Amino acid sequence: MSDGTEVATEEDPTRSDGDRAAAAAPAPTPDPESIPRPHGERYKVLSRLGKGGMGEVMAVRDQVINREVALKRIRKANPSNKLLERFMREAGIQGRLEHPAIVPLYDMGYDASGAPYFTMKKLAGTTLAKLLETDHTPFAQQRLLRAFSEVCLAVEFAHVRGVIHRDLKPDNIVLGDFGEVYVLDWGVAKVVGEPDGDLADVNSGAEDSEHATMPGTVIGTPGFMSPEQVRGLADVDARTDVYALGCILFQILTRQMLHPAGKAALATALSGLDARPSVRTPDRSIPPELDELCVLATALDREKRIATARELGERVQRYLDGDRDLATRKKLATEHLTKAQAAFAAGDGTEQRRVAMREAASALALDPELTAAAELVGRLMLEPPRTTPPEVKAQMLEDDVVTLQSSARVGVFAYLGFLAFTPLIWWISPPGSAYVPIIAGVIVLNLGLCYAGTRLRPLGLESLLAIGNAILIALLAHWYSPFFVAPGLAAMSAMAFGYSPTRSVVTQSFGTILIPAAAVLVPFMLERLDVVETTTSVRADGILMHAQAIGGDETTVLVVAALYVFALVSSAAFMASRMKARERRAKRDLFLQAWQLRQLVAR
Repeated sequence: MSDGTEVATEEDPTRSDGDRAAAAAPAPTPDPESIPRPHGERYKVLSRLGKGGMGEVMAVRDQVINREVALKRIRKANPSNKLLERFMREAGIQGRLEHPAIVPLYDMGYDASGAPYFTMKKLAGTTLAKLLETDHTPFAQQRLLRAFSEVCLAVEFAHVRGVIHRDLKPDNIVLGDFGEVYVLDWGVAKVVGEPDGDLADVNSGAEDSEHATMPGTVIGTPGFMSPEQVRGLADVDARTDVYALGCILFQILTRQMLHPAGKAALATALSGLDARPSVRTPDRSIPPELDELCVLATALDREKRIATARELGERVQRYLDGDRDLATRKKLATEHLTKAQAAFAAGDGTEQRRVAMREAASALALDPELTAAAELVGRLMLEPPRTTPPEVKAQMLEDDVVTLQSSARVGVFAYLGFLAFTPLIWWISPPGSAYVPIIAGVIVLNLGLCYAGTRLRPLGLESLLAIGNAILIALLAHWYSPFFVAPGLAAMSAMAFGYSPTRSVVTQSFGTILIPAAAVLVPFMLERLDVVETTTSVRADGILMHAQAIGGDETTVLVVAALYVFALVSSAAFMASRMKARERRAKRDLFLQAWQLRQLVAR
């Protein structure tokens, strides 16, 4: 196929010879002198919608029909005859293409200043280029592929009528707000059987855009131009548009341009690039049918290219309708399985495991009946690797941060409760004792550390808190005797730090035992060495504990001691319940995940 006439013959053999001749014959370009010059102002300008190198498009109100339309006019004040001819040529091409995906032409004429214009439907929608940048919803790919198949049919319609667009790109495709699809900008289209004329200064895009149409002999936009366009061949045919459609399909599948932007694309169009989307973006799930279509549509040799835009669009539509090339899928699935088995056999490293998982999943997606792939996926899912992947370590670290922040919140309430006991401590202390303000100061310091842990990443703060807590226990051990108040608090401290996912050397392993124990036993050893006053002694009738910080009467002291016991037991129960709840949540999540994975694997 080399021109639109052959397309009409091949695609619609039921048409009569007269119909084919009428479709293939080039329609005459409107004669400027034959266009009526309306009396009065029919169109009221509302705003400018856009501009290009030759003209600008305005939003206007048709005051006769009372509707908003788009009006295109020449930007230059005194256009040359060649520019006028090109403007009329564009209107003539667009006017002869009556198709739902091609913007209909309404009217042509001259304004009050004598400048020509034509009006057309005003569109409401978004360009494909914008959607490719912004729309990443799960259903975006299917929507864009369906729109692409409609674009292919519109382009095929133009080809049958002897018109080749030559500047297809995402910027020239609009998806309407109500499901419409439009192909825009026929300003540099080639009409089979007609000379192009002088297109030397045509620029259908914004002048400063890297996606602007190339002026001069080479007509088109870099990145979407076929090799024959880049060479400036005069006999470009419908397969030039097929090449551009292949580039657009590649961009829909990968969200990347096949060729680099700008003039660098001219060299790659001539030398060729690997047009498989699956190679450019291996992390995206590219169907093999569409992978192959991109390669066939963008072949360097146009004789090896997909013959028509209709064929390209229909093959995309068949994929959307569920038609799959099972033989190709089985072959690709076997290749992916081979790669997965090789990676699995290569070792249990993170990268080998990642490759094996990805390739085995791809094999199973392509051929769900491939038993070996299902078995390998099952092993990979249910048998954890011996080495922890960096991503898992990072997730564990973030989970530890969340747990530490939760523990810090518990610590805030614990120290607030401790602070509430200071009036009772003052109640039973000797008159003028300095014990209460010192203990209150240490409590406030630890409370501040816990509060900071709820607001910041608490990694490292647990060391300071462990030391501050040990100081508090040591003071209580010295002032209330080592074996009276301090052991219970030391046990709770060891339990709290032992459960927290701390990464500090101070509070890891034996530190959780040694630090609280030392806080109780060091004051006792200092007493035995006569460094500090002795508070504990053993006699024949029992153990005598002399607490320096107790100076109240018997009833008061016993009431406070009873309240301390109750608070200590309650705090321990509260901490244990929190730990139990966390453990149960973790177990539930783990077992639920394992159950879900087992449902995915065939038994």
